[in-house]
Amino acid sequence: MALIGLDAACGGAPPRRPATTAPLFDSSLGRLPRIRRACLFMPGSVWAAIVFWGLFWAGLCVGLCLGPWRATPRLLGWAALACVVHVYSLLLVPPWTVWAYWLGLRPIGWLREVAGPTPVNWVGKGFGVLCSLGWVYVLRRTTPATAGFVRPAAGSLRAILPAVLVVAAGLLADAYRSRYAFLPLTAGQQLYYLTLPGLDEELFYRGALLGLLAAGLPRTLPLPGTRTSWGGVVGVLLFTLGHGLGFPDRLFELGGGASFWFYVREWWSPTHFPLGVVLFQLGMGTFFLWVRERTGSAWVAAGVHCLMNGCLALGHAAV
Repeated sequence: MALIGLDAACGGAPPRRPATTAPLFDSSLGRLPRIRRACLFMPGSVWAAIVFWGLFWAGLCVGLCLGPWRATPRLLGWAALACVVHVYSLLLVPPWTVWAYWLGLRPIGWLREVAGPTPVNWVGKGFGVLCSLGWVYVLRRTTPATAGFVRPAAGSLRAILPAVLVVAAGLLADAYRSRYAFLPLTAGQQLYYLTLPGLDEELFYRGALLGLLAAGLPRTLPLPGTRTSWGGVVGVLLFTLGHGLGFPDRLFELGGGASFWFYVREWWSPTHFPLGVVLFQLGMGTFFLWVRERTGSAWVAAGVHCLMNGCLALGHAAV
């Protein structure tokens, strides 16, 4: 099984292509900052794809909530905008290695050398965490209690502990069984999967987004020992779809050209949606939702998510 974090595209990263030898920019534009050059030389089809995914993500949020929505449309619009910002934090915020190249700190050859087949994006995931916190503490579109940015309810950790241990043991055993199907992770990659994917995804899907949707979607759906809202279901569906899309890991490596568009095309690959992967992500998303609702805390859900990613990384690393 693939790592739960969105960066671990289900089924693995796209195949590596040979580095192009063509110049990245025309000499007449050679003095422009590299970040601007990268934007100027993206094909129109890439810009269209970027705009499409923003509209698509917003449309999913609105379409899934429109029927049962019980509040003003403006509040639903904020939730849709949050979905766009979150997906763009993954598409448009490149890893630190790309920033190092864009700022002139490292050459393109170094960038190609360090861009491995296992994608990690500390900058994008970190930006996503800050955005989720920003909806609550800066823009004040919802409250910390509604978003679950609070301590767990008394006695709730004891209530979820048996289920968490059972799921963790199952993931560890399955990861160990399938360990030879995955590339080994470096210490930095292991640290990444132990922290940022769980924090980013839970603070958004089971935190900020659930809080933004709370005003129009009452908590009437039963879960073992608790209740959730249709907003929780929407978060699980978006969580599952986000993993299935398998965003390419080296999207910004070359800054433009055929290789760039090759990775953009990977967004449409139907191989990211095998039934087993969809059922696994649906199950894990529902489990994290139950943890969040049972404890009342998105922080606990994030901690459990990080634990599960840790079990997968540990099982895959075993010799």
